[in-house]
Amino acid sequence: MAGQRPSFLEAELRTTDTKRHWSPSSQHYAPADVLLGFLADGWELSPVIGLEEHWHAGVRRVDVYHFELTKGDRTMVVPVHSNPIIRRLIEERGLKIVMLPRETATVGAEAARAD
Repeated sequence: MAGQRPSFLEAELRTTDTKRHWSPSSQHYAPADVLLGFLADGWELSPVIGLEEHWHAGVRRVDVYHFELTKGDRTMVVPVHSNPIIRRLIEERGLKIVMLPRETATVGAEAARAD
């Protein structure tokens, strides 16, 4: 969403000088601060995100959001576990959520971080 003012969370992240590396080959899901780091580095967030639900023992649900990011001609999908930071980012940005069947969700398909 080009030209959109950074959220409180993104602005807060910019005040720190620590960056965390993430690779889908070593970690299936990225931490929220990695996603915010990509946004701070100029990656654009798709207005539509995927939601994958995992049920444990039929009673405990864990949500994974799949964010598609683009920068120039590069595209990547960053899967992140649901948490208060991610839910606030989704709400602030007004992102549309679509349900993903668990079998077809991609886990960091093309995520190769290039700084």
